[in-house]
Amino acid sequence: YEQRREIMATEDLSETIKDMRHEVIEDLVAECIPPNAYAEQWDVQRLQDEAQRLFATPIPVKEWAEEEGIADQEILERLTKIADEQMARKTATYSAPVMRTIEKSVLLQHLDQLWKEHLLTLDHLRDGISLRAYGQRDPLNEYKSEAFQLFEGMLARLREQVTHALGIIQIQLGSTDEEGRVQAFAS
Repeated sequence: YEQRREIMATEDLSETIKDMRHEVIEDLVAECIPPNAYAEQWDVQRLQDEAQRLFATPIPVKEWAEEEGIADQEILERLTKIADEQMARKTATYSAPVMRTIEKSVLLQHLDQLWKEHLLTLDHLRDGISLRAYGQRDPLNEYKSEAFQLFEGMLARLREQVTHALGIIQIQLGSTDEEGRVQAFAS
């Protein structure tokens, strides 16, 4: 609830959104290009597919992976640069105030949805946690541990969903209102 209040009070969430986007890219690269793995072990196709799904733009990950001496850090930097440039283009096209409003709206919408799902999941967990005592486990510790893992998963899904929504969003600028503000519609 505290995070939601902070989001509501903040006018410009662009740095938060940028950090979320970078973390999603870092997690994706880490999943597809494990540390100390040989290039043949990389899941380049999945990395390319997921990056294109997230940002709705062609990304030549396969071509990058075929370059001599390329490392996961270079791929990470290139993906981050493409994603940041895409958001900068959207901001330049639609204006910073419109993008800040859209970012805030998307973040709050996804946060609210995922929080409701998280609370429901915690209810289900609480209902079944007493069975852990039969397995000689402390139900309270089990609940705390699993609830924390669920919360971390919810935050990861929030970052991914917000990044995806903002990566694919198309904004249609409409007419101006009585105060001269442009009306924007996201799709």
